[in-house]
Amino acid sequence: YWIKETIKEAEREGFFVIYADTDSLFLKKSEKIERETEEFLKKINQKFPGMLELELQGFYERGIFIPKGTFGTAKKRYALVDKNGNLLIRGLETVRRDWCNLAKEVQRKVLEFVLKEKNIEGAKEYVKKVINDLRKRKVLLKDLIIYEELTKPIETYKLISPHVMAAKKLKERGIEVGEGQVIMFVIQEGPGSISEKAEPFEFAKLEKIDLDYYIRHQILPAAMRILQVLRVSENELIK
Repeated sequence: YWIKETIKEAEREGFFVIYADTDSLFLKKSEKIERETEEFLKKINQKFPGMLELELQGFYERGIFIPKGTFGTAKKRYALVDKNGNLLIRGLETVRRDWCNLAKEVQRKVLEFVLKEKNIEGAKEYVKKVINDLRKRKVLLKDLIIYEELTKPIETYKLISPHVMAAKKLKERGIEVGEGQVIMFVIQEGPGSISEKAEPFEFAKLEKIDLDYYIRHQILPAAMRILQVLRVSENELIK
């Protein structure tokens, strides 16, 4: 209710609403944005009851918002850049540890190309180069590690996901693992499901890495989360 009321008030004050959800609001105005935003914030907070108060997060020059439903997500996902070139990222792979470092780096670089440099073509060429390097195995094995925590004892898992399988393989080799431990693993080539191909990082080899998995399930999704909004197709990155 209060977000909707704030939107109405913002529009009456001449602001353009870029994005809104249950607890945040992004506004745009052509001039005097900082002074008028602070005045608006003071005015709207006087109307709010009790402890309810809007806070100013900051001023940003450009941003990209991932629509709900993209890649099956209902979470809010966006990235913003301020006048000093600092990125603010919410809900994307760069802030999650269940994606490998290479995928996180790709997404961050794509955001820099798009938001800092306004260079979509540069972003596309960068992703194509990363994919090409990966195909040639010109990457570091440590950048392909996926990190995931065991939230309960191994034997209580009914669904054997990749990190659980990797933990089982560690245990089979005499290495103690348990609840609360972060498992480091990679996906290697071989028969079976993704889970069956999960290998503890300690025993993994770069020459056995499942390249198709990393291209299709790590690099491309991380890049396309941003580039799809800009009407870039997956085929443009892998041809």
